[in-house]
Amino acid sequence: MPAAYICFPGAKYTQDRASDAAHTVLKDWTISVADSIPTDSDEAPTGYDAYVTDYDLLPFDRIAGKNIICSSYYIRKALIRKHYLAHLLNTHSIKKGVALDVTPPTWILDIQFADELDEMLADDLYDLRDTLVQNKDFENPEWFILKPGMADQGNGIQLFSSLERLQEIFEAMEEQAEDGEESEGGDDQVYASQLRHYVIQKYLSRTLLVALDDGDMHKFHLRAYVICVGGLQVYLHDEMLALFASAPYELPNDSCDLSGHLSNTCLGSRRAASLRDGSLPTVSRFSELSGKQISAPGGHKRMLTANDISSVHDGAVKAIGTVFGAVAREASVHWQMWPNAFEIFGVDLMVTVSEDLSPDSFHVWLLEVNAVRD
Repeated sequence: MPAAYICFPGAKYTQDRASDAAHTVLKDWTISVADSIPTDSDEAPTGYDAYVTDYDLLPFDRIAGKNIICSSYYIRKALIRKHYLAHLLNTHSIKKGVALDVTPPTWILDIQFADELDEMLADDLYDLRDTLVQNKDFENPEWFILKPGMADQGNGIQLFSSLERLQEIFEAMEEQAEDGEESEGGDDQVYASQLRHYVIQKYLSRTLLVALDDGDMHKFHLRAYVICVGGLQVYLHDEMLALFASAPYELPNDSCDLSGHLSNTCLGSRRAASLRDGSLPTVSRFSELSGKQISAPGGHKRMLTANDISSVHDGAVKAIGTVFGAVAREASVHWQMWPNAFEIFGVDLMVTVSEDLSPDSFHVWLLEVNAVRD
């Protein structure tokens, strides 16, 4: 009789749900649920046909080359590291000679010190530099968002629209690293000397907004869950989550509050008392927003309909299918798709709309892919 081992240390909810699912689906299997907490993969027991555990506890050295099922791919940084993902999507777009319209325009920075920025903008990111220079001549400039390639929970994210502001961001990080000081943001801060990989994306400022209980319009992003199997089938869970920013949305400007622009719930809970005291929802099922008032920044208002929700779901299917397909074709080294592996990923999506909120203007963008930890 085949046997499965389940272990998610410190995450009782995850372990219980995995156990329930295994007992429901694997009726002819022996299911063993860990009653102690291993410290690393060397302590994982042997002799099992399937391992459903936290990534750090999977005994990959014993699984490789064998007909053993495991709950994660051994290497998948092509998906979950922002700079790897951006590079591979760019490579795929160039090879196919088509522009991908499911991710925002993205630039990659490999930078450790602020004085490297000028040379990088002149040599590798000249199109971004030209846009930032031209922004000075416009009343409503284009905005961009800077993200550390390996950070999470909204750490280190900044908005900017000028060369001067981008330079200031890196100089400030460098000064804080030298002084050993924390920024006003506390846990939100990262240092350039600690993280050398960054991505810059065109900021999607015309995002779909939803009215919450405070009567204000809030930005949100969608979290979709997919399961990848073998090499490669991708299944999207029908229900998606809407994760809200803690403050009302306003178009970006030099003094805007990032709490209205960043919809990461970990960041929101650190910054916003309104989230900590429970007066506003942090997360909602997207389908449950039907009937809520929606708007585009500075545009019309109307109710979100079931047809709108269906249209967004179709857009999510297109974006996820395009990105995962492109990465699977290009990432032979940085995403190794074992035939006996499966893994759940959380995909962050953004919806933009026109000012008149016409149904055919809803566009779904894939922002990033996250490994689902316990």
